[in-house]
Amino acid sequence: MTYYMYNGAIIKALLKERNLKIKDLLEELDMNTGGGLRPLAEGDPKASKLEEIADFFGVSIDTFFIRNKQPHISVVGNSNNVACLTIGALEEKTANLQALIEEKDKRIELLETVNEMLRKELDDIKSKITPGQVTDKPTK
Repeated sequence: MTYYMYNGAIIKALLKERNLKIKDLLEELDMNTGGGLRPLAEGDPKASKLEEIADFFGVSIDTFFIRNKQPHISVVGNSNNVACLTIGALEEKTANLQALIEEKDKRIELLETVNEMLRKELDDIKSKITPGQVTDKPTK
């Protein structure tokens, strides 16, 4: 049996992670609540409202649910701040970092090739200079 449990604390964690204010989210949702995030974090919002919240953060609606079929890691910090990471999100971040490493490796290889070419050019110039020959004459 699959169960889906809404976890409103994830909204707070996303706001904190992205340095956003509660006010920004509430304005986006056209909500004017004196209780701040309480209706969203502790309530059971409608799917349409969750869709708006997910769009605001640029995440999937699944982000706000803990499901027993989707492996995830919950990290609980001070003041009950919760960050929920799915394995899929971690795999995506890993793939992005791997692509970045590959690009950096290509740049390093290119720089090493240029360095080797310059070293050979310098060696060639040095071999053409006879011992004791002055390459630059001082100006008076």
